[in-house]
Amino acid sequence: MAGLNGKHNNLGKALEPDLEYDPVGQEVLEDPMPAYAQLRQHCPVHHFSGLENPMYSFARYEDVQSVLLDPQTWSNRYGPGISYDRNVGDLQRYDPPDHQVRRRFLRAQFLPRTVSAFEPAIRKLAHNLIDSFQNDGRVEIHDNYALPLPVKAFIELMGIPDEDSNQFKSWADDLTLGMTYPERSRDARKALSSFTQELVIQRREMVADSDYTPDQDPVGDVVPEGLISHLACHPLEDGTYMPDAEVASMIGQLLVAGHETTTSLITNTLWRLLLNPDQMTMIRETPALVANAIEESLRFDPPVLGLCKTNNEPVVYHDVNIPENSKVMVLYASANRDPDVFESPDKFKVDRALIETKRHLSFGWGSHFCLGAHLARQTGGIALAVLLERFDQLQLLEPTKRVTPPFLWGRRKITVTWDGSSLNC
Repeated sequence: MAGLNGKHNNLGKALEPDLEYDPVGQEVLEDPMPAYAQLRQHCPVHHFSGLENPMYSFARYEDVQSVLLDPQTWSNRYGPGISYDRNVGDLQRYDPPDHQVRRRFLRAQFLPRTVSAFEPAIRKLAHNLIDSFQNDGRVEIHDNYALPLPVKAFIELMGIPDEDSNQFKSWADDLTLGMTYPERSRDARKALSSFTQELVIQRREMVADSDYTPDQDPVGDVVPEGLISHLACHPLEDGTYMPDAEVASMIGQLLVAGHETTTSLITNTLWRLLLNPDQMTMIRETPALVANAIEESLRFDPPVLGLCKTNNEPVVYHDVNIPENSKVMVLYASANRDPDVFESPDKFKVDRALIETKRHLSFGWGSHFCLGAHLARQTGGIALAVLLERFDQLQLLEPTKRVTPPFLWGRRKITVTWDGSSLNC
């Protein structure tokens, strides 16, 4: 039984195993951080039976990190949500060795040198978006700025033809509304899958009709650059090609994961800076702190509060017996506020040392560390830098609203205003 002879059984007992904590309760939805503090201190392993499936929650940094570093015990086969779901083709649902094979296959497309090539296009879009509302004196940031930027970055990464980009963006928007408008999400997923499979088939036919030999690379010559061409035209390590349906499923998953979370990274960062004007002033005085602000936002307000794993065998943490095949939520947001790891963890500090801030778990850790981390950081940094460059003054106009899904964390509505005479054009 994993954990019985390891460190997990010796980290201390769950002092209050009956501590009341409802992960989808209204108070927690409004602000989960006080509840997480109680869990860390009094009940580091919490059992909740009020959802469709019983769920355990891990609140301390060391416990969360230990799960992320042990893929042999902690499986993704039933998906990252509270439901037992196995949708083959979603990278988050693969375990070793299949996960490593697909991750290595995708990795080159997400390297810093690859995504850095998209920086000028993203920066240009940021300016174009601001041009569209700069004379209005106010704007709702989520829909008009934070949402379009990540979609543009993803479209560039995919190599989607320009004539299809608006339709692709529309599907991306509908997919993120799945919790509120499930029919729109289902329709968008079906349309996106059909569109992607058609592109894959077209590009494979283009290669087949060309005079390229198997030892040559047709991407960038016979077919356009981009992730879709890579998935369609390059074989896996065993020489086989990823099935069309799996390519479509993976692209849909990458789109939702990267689009929704990067949008929340942008809105969360701006939100905290508006609530802490001294921190915004610090960045204006030292623009190099933009990168620190993005990293501190990831630590302080992670776009994903937590994800589930499923244990392959019974485990014991803090003297709590967790049966095999249980859903266990590892709370990234709680781990990121653990005072045993971060100094003054409940204080938002853009000048916090990066060597400390980057210990956050918002991108996961270990073998499932987020492939799109550099793209998210780059897009978030550009969004913040251009916004502060264009406006001398920004103020929150009305209370914000959070996104709907209970285990995501971001501002669904954040309306700002500025002094038009101070606008830098």
